[in-house]
Amino acid sequence: MSIKSEVSMLEEIISPITLREFKEKYWPLNPLVSPGNLERFKRINGFEKITSIEEALKIYSNPVMVVGDAVIEELEGISDRMLVPPSEALEWYEKGAALELDFTDLFIPQVRRWADKLKAELDLPLGTGAKAIVYAAKNGGGFKAHFDAYTNFIFQIKGKKTWKLQDNVNVNYPVQHYDLVEAPYLPEELDSYWDGLHPEEELPEADIVDLIPGTMLYLPRGIWHSTESNEETLALNITLGQPTWMDLFLSTLRQEMVKNEDFRKLAYNFNTVQDTDKEKMKKNLEKMIEQLGEIVNGLSSREVFHNQDKDFDPYQTTQLVFRQLLTDYKE
Repeated sequence: MSIKSEVSMLEEIISPITLREFKEKYWPLNPLVSPGNLERFKRINGFEKITSIEEALKIYSNPVMVVGDAVIEELEGISDRMLVPPSEALEWYEKGAALELDFTDLFIPQVRRWADKLKAELDLPLGTGAKAIVYAAKNGGGFKAHFDAYTNFIFQIKGKKTWKLQDNVNVNYPVQHYDLVEAPYLPEELDSYWDGLHPEEELPEADIVDLIPGTMLYLPRGIWHSTESNEETLALNITLGQPTWMDLFLSTLRQEMVKNEDFRKLAYNFNTVQDTDKEKMKKNLEKMIEQLGEIVNGLSSREVFHNQDKDFDPYQTTQLVFRQLLTDYKE
């Protein structure tokens, strides 16, 4: 008796491209625009619950982020976004605000399981974060140029949205989000591995991509992008974290360092202690640096791989806990 192999969930959507081809040609660095009919998105379990913003809001018992000029006017220019109760979301929608339903998968466990399976298909570490976000806008709108430190699979459900996609020649493998409007300012860490001049705000060298209902866009981390639309739009984003080898190493090092009480001792401000204490601190630090070197030299690949199930994104984990506390959701 023959055993039928399990069909790739992603492959069902991006066919005729196979999962193997996707990994070889696109994942994790190159965007993919996959046109098709809207019906294929029904292969995402639970998709039928988010075919309209009204349907999505019926199950989304959590504060909704509203964004846009209507919010700027309400807050007198303090911010362009705020959280509102789901019962008020459609009112803001009619005023022209865009809606963001973060962690929609909390209320559709089938979507969460689909995202987790996608994570497995792409061979991501077990501790990689995965979530679903629904974006909706009544009168278009969009986001200015930026790049993300995570990756997105965008499923366009309603309306046409124009995307600009431009290669990032400034940074390879960024580990933080950055908005081009912040230029020329750069966060200290990002500045340490940034190269060259910022691109122009309008991304003149970008590829122009129109997402219409049934189109899927794979957007890798680090790609400069902006969006714009002049009509009512709805999209589902499956967002996956991008853990790095640095994350695995740091987690492994901490596991070993915590066993040594020298690393657990209280640290002091070097600039404020007495000169005699500074000398002691220097000697202690030099000793610990030697100990750290011994720890690094003693590491094995097995120990590093063992940490693949650790939490790689404390910020998103905190946001998830926050969302869970604000709902009576039970799986």
